[in-house]
Amino acid sequence: MSLIKDYLHQLETMNRSELQDNMIQQILDDMDIKTMMAILYDNMSESYDKYSDEELLEEVKEYYPHILPETNISELEATANNYTTGK
Repeated sequence: MSLIKDYLHQLETMNRSELQDNMIQQILDDMDIKTMMAILYDNMSESYDKYSDEELLEEVKEYYPHILPETNISELEATANNYTTGK
């Protein structure tokens, strides 16, 4: 069997899922943190682009209210879930 035929035979008999997993692991191993952050940023940006303005605002209010401009703390307290025994 020629070298090319042997190689093609190996590809045909290989588990695609395993091959894909191994390739992704190798790509990640070869990346530096800046590259990973850039890819993650692009992925998240693409995902959040699909949110409506209302959905995005709700996400920010729930997880990152401090990044909203001029956040009124008493307004947030009135709408927040109370997980403590104060108030």
